[in-house]
Amino acid sequence: MGEIENMKNASQGKPLNKWYQNITKDYFCVSCIVMFGISLILVALFVIATYGYREGELYCRYLGLCSGNFTIIDKAIHFPYLPLLAMLIPFLGGPLEAYVGKRSDRLRDLIVVFSTFATFLVIMAMYPQVIDGGIQNEIPGVFGYGLHFNVDMLSYIMVSTAGILWLMVSIYSHEYMMTEYHRERFYLFKAITFSGVLGTVMAGDILTMFLFFEIMTFSSYLLVAHNQSSDSILAGNNYIYMGVGGGLAVLVGMLLLLFNTNHLDFAFLAMELSDTGWLQYAISFLFLVGFGIKAGMLPLHIWLPKAHPVAPTPASALLSGLLIKIGAYGLLRIATSFFMPAGHLVSGRDDPLWSLSTNMGAIVIWIGIFTMAVGVFMALQQGDMKKMLAYHSISQMGYIIMGVGVASYLGYIGAMGFAGSIYHTVNHALFKALLFMVAGVVYLKTHERNMYNLGGLWRQMPFSALVCLVAALGITGMPGFNGFASKSVLHHAIDEAYQYGHYSFKYAEVIFTIVSAGTVCSFIKMFSYVFLGKCPKEHQNLSKSGNGMMQMAMGGIALLIIGIGLAPNYLMDHFIIPAARTFTYDPNFIESYLVGMNFFNAKDVMGMIPVYFLGFGIFFAGKKFDLFHLHMPKWMDFEFVMYKPIAKIVMTFSRKITDQYEVRTNNADVYIYAMILVATLFFLTVFIR
Repeated sequence: MGEIENMKNASQGKPLNKWYQNITKDYFCVSCIVMFGISLILVALFVIATYGYREGELYCRYLGLCSGNFTIIDKAIHFPYLPLLAMLIPFLGGPLEAYVGKRSDRLRDLIVVFSTFATFLVIMAMYPQVIDGGIQNEIPGVFGYGLHFNVDMLSYIMVSTAGILWLMVSIYSHEYMMTEYHRERFYLFKAITFSGVLGTVMAGDILTMFLFFEIMTFSSYLLVAHNQSSDSILAGNNYIYMGVGGGLAVLVGMLLLLFNTNHLDFAFLAMELSDTGWLQYAISFLFLVGFGIKAGMLPLHIWLPKAHPVAPTPASALLSGLLIKIGAYGLLRIATSFFMPAGHLVSGRDDPLWSLSTNMGAIVIWIGIFTMAVGVFMALQQGDMKKMLAYHSISQMGYIIMGVGVASYLGYIGAMGFAGSIYHTVNHALFKALLFMVAGVVYLKTHERNMYNLGGLWRQMPFSALVCLVAALGITGMPGFNGFASKSVLHHAIDEAYQYGHYSFKYAEVIFTIVSAGTVCSFIKMFSYVFLGKCPKEHQNLSKSGNGMMQMAMGGIALLIIGIGLAPNYLMDHFIIPAARTFTYDPNFIESYLVGMNFFNAKDVMGMIPVYFLGFGIFFAGKKFDLFHLHMPKWMDFEFVMYKPIAKIVMTFSRKITDQYEVRTNNADVYIYAMILVATLFFLTVFIR
């Protein structure tokens, strides 16, 4: 049974005029509401407390629970193994969810939400230790080297984003996954993926990051291929092949690094790497490829538009909202560790130790710019909602990659690029997850993903239309919504690359503006075709039952989008700036340009007017001249031009070798992995000193 048949039961129940009339009869819903409410209260108290944070005291004093140094709350927030506990909860919760799910769906879903909620509480409890210098943990003896964890503010931003998003998606999944098969498997690997994500971003060295990065890759494969249709299996295979290739690139880079520097710890890499000569560029390139694949970086992006549409919507929300951000985090962590020398080793921005950072940064900027442009161009051609959102994930990752490039290129004065990239990472996680959730609700009710076959749904789905509008305003950069803040910082960053660097980056700024207008056009198109206009007859009497938990999750993310948009300095001052100060950025630059930044200045606000005008112009032109139905010729298709010929050559060569020396098998994976292994061993033999 395909996905559409799986969803049909969603429209066969008795409609509820007021869903809350019967909600008290469902202990799962009541539990979710309680945990959701507690989360909102704790987040509010957390925000209040961080404004007045002093000497290790935090929000517990606002609860009246911190009367001394020996209270339960005080001990909990200073427990030294909170990072390990955060990873352990979902790792143990996953098998429990799968076991219980065979006996009770509701109890399983309650465990899913409760374990995610518990992990979220542990993550919040880390903040006092992180702001006081970070948290270090070690598991000795693994591979003779040990696993090392170091939660600094950069890690904490990613961990807290993951905790919030996973909690919202877990609540959303309860209703969405009701009619899906293999739910136990889905929740099991969703939990393991969560542990992999947390381990990757909390890693203190490259070995630990690599191990958890691979756990995340292999476990998330089951999320992509969950439906087991031919399309989902093909997309899953593309995902895992690219993921394995990226993992091998990271592995080779890690081994080269180890044999040439004897270090894998992030804290010691920049100085050691500077003594390796040309090899530092080869190592940097390998890590750029490895993490760039996961980030959807051009031209390594081909898996992404295939994986997002076929995965269940909760998986799509996590893939686009968070998992591709792990690739961006890897790029940012490598940039701040490999390219950035320690502060006591450099005399200023002209120090020769910045040469690797400057050269690699210029390359990464242009990769980001072209990723932005190609992503939005392809998105404008799509009729499938999820495929359009997938291409926009590529485009938005281009913004983040560009920010990482600016941070590296400008080096000592690159804090604006750093701030913009991490800010947009958080913002994109929120509005893109919400957009995928909206697309999922629309599909759940209409069994249709082609936006050209929809219309007028705001009458049938007013709440979904409202939160879709919030997310669309966020991603397009409307002042007052979260995307405006991060895109403004990124725009300042590329402008600084032009002012303090090469003249060519002036053209990058122009492309930045055009891509932003293309983003505006895309979401005018999506909102108008899905929610405005005339509603088709077959969609005029949609079921309104079974939406409560999904609305709760979508509403929570929408509130965060608006909250960050109205108070953009909070995230900047209390998270991003402390993260920037832990790296070798000019403290005077940070104080002058980032601290107390005026986001709502006339220049930035007025600068959005031509972007929106151009976006509307592209939309009306595209609609009038039927430009949205154009498709790129085959010779411009990266997969057709580059990947398929390479795959054909590898398969042909490996089959010839196999035919000559042994009985031929039908398992193509054997050929591919054998070729990769031989190439890897050859590379290591030639280049390791």
